[in-house]
Amino acid sequence: MTDHDTLSASARHRGRSDPRRFSPGRLLRGGALLAAGLAFAVLMLWMATDNRVLEVLPGEVMRSGRLDGGELRQLIESSGIRTVVSLTGSGPEDDWVGAERELCTSLGVRHVTLPFSVDEWPGRPRVEQVIRLLDDASRPLLFHCLRGVDRSGWASAVALLLADAPVERAVRQMSPRTGHVCDPTACPLHRFFASYAAHLAAAGRPEGAASFRRWAVESYCPEPYNAELELLSELPAAAVAGETLRLVVRVTNRGADTWRMTDSRTSGVRLGARVIGPFAVPPADPIAVFRTPGGPAADIARAGLEAGVMPPGSRRDFELHLRAPRRAGRYLLQVDMVDERVHWFSDLGWPGLLHELEVVPDQ
Repeated sequence: MTDHDTLSASARHRGRSDPRRFSPGRLLRGGALLAAGLAFAVLMLWMATDNRVLEVLPGEVMRSGRLDGGELRQLIESSGIRTVVSLTGSGPEDDWVGAERELCTSLGVRHVTLPFSVDEWPGRPRVEQVIRLLDDASRPLLFHCLRGVDRSGWASAVALLLADAPVERAVRQMSPRTGHVCDPTACPLHRFFASYAAHLAAAGRPEGAASFRRWAVESYCPEPYNAELELLSELPAAAVAGETLRLVVRVTNRGADTWRMTDSRTSGVRLGARVIGPFAVPPADPIAVFRTPGGPAADIARAGLEAGVMPPGSRRDFELHLRAPRRAGRYLLQVDMVDERVHWFSDLGWPGLLHELEVVPDQ
């Protein structure tokens, strides 16, 4: 190698590593880091401030993070709050829930607890409950969650849509300005409203409270759990105790997310069946019973324990073999998709297939 070659190679090496050299990629990365830093600073400022209460609809709907007893009492007395809705905390380990409820009761204020996860799409039951509250509860109404930036922002956006606000304005309730920092394309709370906007575009409907209410009640289903089930085989009204029944179910992925199946019994999406009973009279709301964590529903079958995927719009026929309960009596059978150890689809979405089954003794 000549001296010139050595010098050229050295110069080329210095050109790649010299930090003074202009690089568009480095500039973009720096800009992204700066934006992330600013968003984080906004979030920290929001969390640190004492002014965690925001007015959503003047004189009607407010939002906040969780307030201590003194702060909540002061807000109730100064703003005339008539309903407090907690979107987080419900179990016995949440001692503050009981204290908050007692405080509200002592002040003649209604207290409602409607917890849901910030990392998941709001389930159909929660959406319907929030809409009913906004329709019927005495106002002013206060939504609060832990920090007042995520779930409270989502519920506040719903309140604005029911007040005829446009989607763009409603979704500003979940922005860095209110402490909510996320990737909107991945955030399930943002995707809820994106799904509504996509529905309006596809149906050619105008924005407005009536359109939102109709979509939420008739069409909405969390995208990861939007399954259409069709029974292709006849299901008997009665079965002998312990008898094996064969069902063929056609399943269509109506959502926007791909379902991933596995051959593991502890993970993956597949078809399942569960029962509640025996009972003398069927429950008035059987889906609520099936949805109850740790409730009386018993898993009895699975189909689709294999590696694979079901992309959006795909369809598949599952063959499900289930054994009738060994105890005679009346049962309710549910056939539904299940994301193993995460959710039955009906926990957040449509109810699946329901069938009443009479189990008779084996003679």
